[in-house]
Order: sequence, then C-alpha cells, then structure tokens
Amino acid sequence: MANILIVEDELLIAEEIRRVLIRLGHRPLEPVDNSEDAMQALAEHPVELVLMDINIAGDCDGIATALLVRRHYALPVVFLTAQSDTPTLKRASIAQPYGYITKPFTEVSLKVQLELALLKAYELPPPRLMVADAAVLPQPAAPTDFASPAIFVRKGPKWVKVLYADILYFVSDQNYVRLHTATEKHTFDCTLKDLQPTLPPYFIRTHRSYLVNLHHVSAYEEGYVQLGKAGGEAVPVSRTYKDELKSRVNLMG
Repeated sequence: MANILIVEDELLIAEEIRRVLIRLGHRPLEPVDNSEDAMQALAEHPVELVLMDINIAGDCDGIATALLVRRHYALPVVFLTAQSDTPTLKRASIAQPYGYITKPFTEVSLKVQLELALLKAYELPPPRLMVADAAVLPQPAAPTDFASPAIFVRKGPKWVKVLYADILYFVSDQNYVRLHTATEKHTFDCTLKDLQPTLPPYFIRTHRSYLVNLHHVSAYEEGYVQLGKAGGEAVPVSRTYKDELKSRVNLMG
C-alpha cells in the first residue's frame, strides 16, 4: 500500500477521497488545496503517488504543479478532473500523468486508476534528473553590463563556458539553482533573486522557481511554456507572472 498526497481544493471531495484511500489500505497524507502546500508536504513526508486536481487554489493550477512534482521529486501524478474536454486533456498531457480520474468518481474507478498508476510506477520509475557538480564563477562585470555572452560554471576541476544563448532555463531547488541547456545540467549555490539581475533582460520569471530564456520559447498554453523544438521541455507558468510573459512574447489574437 502507498503513501498518497491528495491535492484538492474542494474540502468535501478531498475528505471523501481520503476515506476511500484508507478503506483501500493506503496511507493518505492530510489533503492540501494549493501548489505551495503540496510542495511543502512532499519536502517533509515520503510520498509514492500524488492525486492532483487540475483546478486548485492559489497561484499555480494542478498542471503547473504536476510539472513541479515531476521535476523536483520524479513522482507519479494522477489527475482528478471534472473536465474531460480535449483541450484540457491535451494541456494536462504535458505533465505526463500516470492516469486520470473524472469527477464525480466511484470507489471502483479510484481503485483501478491507483492500482494501474502504482503498477506502472513500480515497473518503470520516472527518471530522476541528473546534474553535474558545478558552481558559478563570479563575474567581474557589473550586473547591468551584458557584454559577456556567457557565464562560467565549475565542472569537476575546471571552469567551463556556458553561452547565454544555449541556456533554456534556470530552476530553483531550495538553496541551489540548476541551469539547463538542451544537452547539459549544472547546479550551483545561488538564489533566483540574486541571479536574475546578473542576466540579460531576455531571461524572465515564469514562476517563483523558474527563469526562462525567451529566445527558446516555442509555444505557450495556459499554465506552461514549451522551450526548444516541439515536444521539448515544459516549464510551468504561474498566474503571478503570466501577464508579463504574454506581453513579452507578443501574443496575437
């Protein structure tokens, strides 16, 4: 039986799911209703599966939160949704869910989806992100001087150049930041708040934990952007930052 986190902003539904999970022999955590509390719960408790409503309270919806869960914890996510229309399901698929449970649900449908998701997770665990041991070499230029086309990061015994043009995004991981290119990942001791002023202005926040390179944005849909070629990296967009992003990418129509 599994430790399961329920992320659902309708209290009665969350409580009913919790009771059903207990009857099925699982160990549900106290339900949460927003992205921030969900990530905090995952940081504090061992969890094997997340039941995620697509429409939740707070700044991030369930799809953007599922992207965070996959990125930071590589956990299987099963979506709860009252919407089964094609656009919603297409947008949700970017988070690579392990299943869908439509509301109103039955105990049987919940049991079947959970068993399938856990079986899939145990047979083929989601790949965990691997990062190189790296650190940022302090730049002599002033924060507003963008003449340098690159930063240098430490990789093993040497410092290597990473061109700004090659960086897809930065993601915050507690007291560290991970730099992602199409082919490499580096991690260093920093915060996004301190990092952003040192970067060219085409790096913007899409989420409290993400800085993206606008030059690599290839598609936008409510809740996330795709970076690189079609089917490339998906990065969440929270409600706080979406208006600035939409204005910067010149959305038309």
